[in-house]
Amino acid sequence: MITDDDVEFHAPSPDPMWAETNYFGFEIPEAGTHIGLYSLFRPNLGIVNSAVFANSRMVPVQTAIDFWDHRAYLPLGENRLSDFSLANGLRVACLDPNRRWELRFDSEWLTVDVEYSALMPPYDIHDRAMDPLARDGGDDLASGDLWKGGHFDMTGAVEGTVRLHDRSYDVDWLLTMDHSWGVRGEYQSGTMTWLQAHFSRDFAVHAIFQSDATTPPGQPLDLSISHSYVMDHGEAVGVKAGTGRTLREGLAQREVELELVDVRDRVWKLHGVAQTGFPAEYWPGSSSPMAMMRWTLDGEVGYGTTTDFYDYRHHVALQAQRARAAAER
Repeated sequence: MITDDDVEFHAPSPDPMWAETNYFGFEIPEAGTHIGLYSLFRPNLGIVNSAVFANSRMVPVQTAIDFWDHRAYLPLGENRLSDFSLANGLRVACLDPNRRWELRFDSEWLTVDVEYSALMPPYDIHDRAMDPLARDGGDDLASGDLWKGGHFDMTGAVEGTVRLHDRSYDVDWLLTMDHSWGVRGEYQSGTMTWLQAHFSRDFAVHAIFQSDATTPPGQPLDLSISHSYVMDHGEAVGVKAGTGRTLREGLAQREVELELVDVRDRVWKLHGVAQTGFPAEYWPGSSSPMAMMRWTLDGEVGYGTTTDFYDYRHHVALQAQRARAAAER
């Protein structure tokens, strides 16, 4: 069960790679743009890794998106998780534990000034009373201790303003954030898809999937459910079963099909078409193709991002696989 105390740093293990993360990501549908504010804290090392970005394009490299700022060694200093200011210009302050945050970023080309308010309780993936797919022991996603300490996701409303280059936007949409803590090395052993479909303040879908990391680029990526919820009028309804498939161009997502079954036996079938795409990198050693999708569900239209997490060892294996296939031809 997530409590108000979880808004602060947890007591770390002695492992120098102990990490605490949070991510706040939202879309500006009328601009076809998504914004990401990510921080990974390593208190035992006294540093913070942070990636801040804005993208409205379908591009093959990070340097071609609207804004990209990734720092690996920002000083942690005296920052608290509930109230921190980083040297890259990111400021996050929790105004009400696990319910309301103030999010700010200030740079020459991107300014974010928004407030996020939760529309549901934190969805604890280790709480069996909440998540029918909760697992014993805390390990998850074939990633060792990645989320062993804890992890929750939560959808809410985001309001404020964004200035991107020479244009300003009023923001009034949805944001799905997450917070995790545990030992996180530079590489992870498994793959993961992390996605959300935002439709209204009354309805959204969030899901986490696993997939086969050896699936060759360009082939459909079959998704196996790990955790998911449907946010329905403020209630976090757990998903008990689900499948998905991502159609790709190389490793870039182009379309996603989902079928989810919640604990009320309601079936949700979603179809997403990519509006943007680029290869994000949230921390060194990771590679994360990311796309903003235009989702449809029963005639309704929503927006949200989907991100496939690999590490660079997967790319080495895929390159070797391609080399062997070419040699056999």
